[in-house]
Amino acid sequence: MKKKLFIILLAFICRLTIYAQAVYVDSNTGDDKNLGTKEAPVFSIKKAAEIIKSRNNNIYTMKINPGIYVLDHHVSMVTEKEMRDKRIVIEASILPDDTSWIPEKMPVITSTAKKGEIPDFYHFVVSFLIDESHVTVRGIKFHGYFYPNTRYFPIARFNKVQTDLLVEQCMFVGDANISQIQVGVIAHGNGIKIDHCIFYKVRNTVVFFQDSGNGIKTGNGITNSIIYGANHAVWTAWPDKEFKFVNNVVSNCKYVWIKNSFNTTKYSIENCVLVNNKYYKGIPDNVRLSPGEFEINENNVIKKGEISLRLIGNEDTPTLDSIDKLLPIDYMHVIPGSLGYEIGAGLFKNRKQ
Repeated sequence: MKKKLFIILLAFICRLTIYAQAVYVDSNTGDDKNLGTKEAPVFSIKKAAEIIKSRNNNIYTMKINPGIYVLDHHVSMVTEKEMRDKRIVIEASILPDDTSWIPEKMPVITSTAKKGEIPDFYHFVVSFLIDESHVTVRGIKFHGYFYPNTRYFPIARFNKVQTDLLVEQCMFVGDANISQIQVGVIAHGNGIKIDHCIFYKVRNTVVFFQDSGNGIKTGNGITNSIIYGANHAVWTAWPDKEFKFVNNVVSNCKYVWIKNSFNTTKYSIENCVLVNNKYYKGIPDNVRLSPGEFEINENNVIKKGEISLRLIGNEDTPTLDSIDKLLPIDYMHVIPGSLGYEIGAGLFKNRKQ
């Protein structure tokens, strides 16, 4: 009888392991000694990544609860498990389209990691180092590094072989003199998709870097995003095939688009608002290019007017003179009725009024 009960219990435990859906992280109530369930979350993102890496479970998803997460070392996103028909997902437990979402519920990630912790990249600091194909990062707010003269990359993929990286509904907030983000997302290879994100005063929003070794990249693009106050709004280094730049708002940037000099791709921009940017096209080292040197097809592109974002202290947003007041639901989005609002760029896939 005892043996039979033991077998039933063992089977039950195995079943829980096999059908576990996610590991939960909570910087307020979590403990790294916990199992990482919704009721007993772990404390650190590092511990959650270790659970995803382990071959002893069927967990591929990390759910990050509201809170502030300071990483003292980069987190490597990789797994020892079989990835066939699977996807690693790193996401907020409450996403922007959830009815209970408010800006304060976005988990915030920043870094205190030291330069040189990643071999061969001695002067970089990274939060998420993506070392696997088929990875999604969703619903997270990334703040800049505390020392502004640091090349900080919140999301990086330096492995050229890996593919399919989706970053969506994330916010990247930096400041060149206070908390710089050198590049929001930097990645080699194919399948780098940025969708419904906000980049605010980030030096470089996304660098679509080197190819996978065959001379041309595929499946890359930025869609439905707001880019404001960047040095370079888009950087496409190596040649691309069918790059998508659609439904974006780009304003108050130094350059809208730069590419490496050997990249002869003819890019396209569709249904975008590009206003109050100093230069349109260039190559690294701040060299402006004439239209003949850098061709871009345009379809429904607006280049005149003003973008009004919902920022604290502007004329359309009440100041937060009470600690009990919450941020507006459309904080850092285009204000309704103003230029660019009709595009629907920003965190929400189902726009909130």
